[in-house]
Amino acid sequence: MKRFLLTIILIAFSVFAWSQEGRKERADNAYSKHAFITAGEMYQSLIDQGYESADLYGKLGNTFYFNARYQEALEAYEKMLSFKTGVPKEYYFRYGQCLRVVGKDKKAEKYLKKFYQSLSVDNHTPSQLIGEINTLAPQDYVLIDARINSEVADFGTAFYGEDKIVFSSARDTGLFVSRKDKWNAMPFLKLYTATINPDGTLSEVEKLEGSVNSKFHQSTAALSSDGKTLYFTRNNFNKGKFGKDERGINHLKIYKAILDNGSWKYIEELSINGEDYSTAHPALSPDGKYLYFASDRSGSLGDSDLFRVELKSDGEFGAIEHLGDRINTPGKESFPFIDQDGNLYFSSNGHSGFGGLDVFVVVFDEFGREQIVNLNQPINSAFDDFGFATRKDGIGYLSSNRGQKDGFDNIYSVQGTKTKLQATLCGQVLDSISKQPIISAVIELRNSDNQVLTTVTVDDQGQFCLPVWPLEGYNLRAVASGFEHKEIWITPIANHGKRNVTLELVKDMAVFKEGDDLAKQLNLNPIYFDFDGSGIRKVSEIELAKVIAVLKKYPEFNLKVNSHTDSRGSREYNLSLSERRAKSTVDFIIEKGKINPNRIKGQGYGESRPLKDCEKTNCSGQEHQLNRRSEFKIVLGK
Repeated sequence: MKRFLLTIILIAFSVFAWSQEGRKERADNAYSKHAFITAGEMYQSLIDQGYESADLYGKLGNTFYFNARYQEALEAYEKMLSFKTGVPKEYYFRYGQCLRVVGKDKKAEKYLKKFYQSLSVDNHTPSQLIGEINTLAPQDYVLIDARINSEVADFGTAFYGEDKIVFSSARDTGLFVSRKDKWNAMPFLKLYTATINPDGTLSEVEKLEGSVNSKFHQSTAALSSDGKTLYFTRNNFNKGKFGKDERGINHLKIYKAILDNGSWKYIEELSINGEDYSTAHPALSPDGKYLYFASDRSGSLGDSDLFRVELKSDGEFGAIEHLGDRINTPGKESFPFIDQDGNLYFSSNGHSGFGGLDVFVVVFDEFGREQIVNLNQPINSAFDDFGFATRKDGIGYLSSNRGQKDGFDNIYSVQGTKTKLQATLCGQVLDSISKQPIISAVIELRNSDNQVLTTVTVDDQGQFCLPVWPLEGYNLRAVASGFEHKEIWITPIANHGKRNVTLELVKDMAVFKEGDDLAKQLNLNPIYFDFDGSGIRKVSEIELAKVIAVLKKYPEFNLKVNSHTDSRGSREYNLSLSERRAKSTVDFIIEKGKINPNRIKGQGYGESRPLKDCEKTNCSGQEHQLNRRSEFKIVLGK
């Protein structure tokens, strides 16, 4: 009987396990087709019934992550990591991003660093993602609600003539049929227009006229400067055909429409699309010569990269250009926009930022070098911030899911203009001994790779001023005939900041003459001794190291060390003490610097050559200290 019951239990368990595996397979099938809401519900049901695995929790986390529900994704990823099995590298990135969203930056850096290290790609170091953030000043922009947001997703604004924008929305305006996307269970996106109010807010929302909007997704459009051609993103759906790749996935493509009597018609797919990858989020250069877009096509470094293609006058396209690995990263770059001055804005989670997607701008510094700058807060947050577009009059728009637990995006009105990034570096070059300006000095500004960026000659006061990029350090070098050159490192200066520096140059040894006091020429601090002592003080070892450096650099120089005492004590004792001090100084230089003993001699003068006459006046302890010293006289020849 017991054996029979055991058999029944085993059979029941096997059926249960088979059932669970079958449900997991169905969930994975939905997941592979990007039906994330359905897949997520099925994964959660399996977990509730006690079925657990690293793969299950990882995919559950992805269903939340891809819908910007980062807190829920974080919990699922932590469960996945608790299994301590091999973790695909992309999970380190997603988990790190979720940690940043909830403010756990230190832990986020740990996992983001793991992600980058797993890539083994030299030109994409962890600092690209987790390093110091190059930003504009926070006060450059002000955000307010655009006043057209619905309870679902609204995002992806583009200027539509002088007084309107075109944007994407999942608001369901259908009267009888409500189609929903399996990715996020929202109604399919459509393109709408809205009127720009004087204060930058929006009103009068209307669905875009014509045949642009199909029964599937439409989003992110770009209007030509003449207002006659509209480029937009849509599912792979044209002329009634819904296209899929070999895995059954429907990708995004860019289409164009032509304006005819106030209505958009003649929908045409662009030849830059493909069946096996997505091409989306078009943006036009101000002169209309280039179409920028995002894609995960072959050659992409991450989830999606930015590309551009030339629009030829005959309607054909030029070669597709990848925007390079300074802009594109192993993360995600998307939503390009080019302002009227030609500055490229885009969103990325692969550059150093505040979390999720951040908005960046590509600008050029004072030396013509391309720089990528984070727009800072309030434009950027710990959530996804993207779809930035702005005009010269300071009116702009931003899409963001900040503060939205459901992950849905809202549109914000942006007021303000991009502040010019510039700082000023000024200084003066002086003779280290005379403190007089060196009017022949030439200033070289070098980058961290020691490449000369610019060269200027100082004015008749030995002064100079240079415009510099505020977000990086520089190597500043001063060169003048008859002097040793000097370099100092300039740490980054705040945007619109100014810094003043002084460079004191030491005369080249070749200009020195017999009998010159090297201590004065090198601007050395005195080599002082304790009362009644001949030992070298620690503070004087630094100065003697400079003397050693000169002897090594110029083997034709010899030195004579003259040591002196104060007037306290007998003349005979002081003379003996100064001899010991001279010997102590000479021995230190020979031993520490490995200098040939034939090159340096010493002599004591006791109290016979005081700097301060203490026999006629009552000297203080500090004044007596001045007399206890060593001097270094240059001797030329052997």
